[in-house]
Amino acid sequence: MTATRPGHRNWLRYSDSDAVLRLICLPHAGAGASSFNRWVELFPAWIAPVRVQLPGREDAASEPALRRVPDAVDGLLAELSALDRTPLAVYGHSMGALVAYELARALAAAGTPVLHLFVSGRRAPHLAATRQQIHRLPDPDFAAALAAMNAWGDAGRSASFLRYALRLTRSDLELSEEYRHLSEPRLECPITAFHGTADPIVDAAEITAWRELTGGPFVLHEFAGDHLFHHRHRAAIVVLMAEAVR
Repeated sequence: MTATRPGHRNWLRYSDSDAVLRLICLPHAGAGASSFNRWVELFPAWIAPVRVQLPGREDAASEPALRRVPDAVDGLLAELSALDRTPLAVYGHSMGALVAYELARALAAAGTPVLHLFVSGRRAPHLAATRQQIHRLPDPDFAAALAAMNAWGDAGRSASFLRYALRLTRSDLELSEEYRHLSEPRLECPITAFHGTADPIVDAAEITAWRELTGGPFVLHEFAGDHLFHHRHRAAIVVLMAEAVR
């Protein structure tokens, strides 16, 4: 279902339901709404997962990809304003965690705070980067750097996929790597973070630092796996999210 404004492609993918909570799901760099397709059926009926399709990917591949976090947040605020007042929580992985965080802050500033922020696969936004930026690298070096991180999983072995994904992932990583954190406003909602113990991009201390960004409770859950651990453990993650907002 969509709530489309005239002349505008809707960014949200969800099914109409009697759910008492909507969970906004933001994918990692280079991914789109379909990365959450296998998550949808795992949620209890009282949670409605809302998959976000940012410009530049999948059925929105003809649109210019966004390169700055505020552009993503402003677009999402406009999309969410068309929905009813069902309470919201937000989940994002990697780049999606960064957008989820700023979206939660924007919603709180607008007087509609989220019930919970869930993040995975991304260092806390206020921490300085400890790894070299890669979004400006030439294509061969950029592809090699992403392969070393297992950023695309098995799909990264496909030449046709790489032709599509390199451009999009470069834009997404520019959005992430050029981000600058402002200390205010501070969140008051609970934050739950998920971490892959073999993640080559984010270490445990970097994700534990999310606790510093809210006046509310903080919980960390660790899982075996690399940067894309969240897909392997999606059923367990959904259970933990449902328990956190019950």
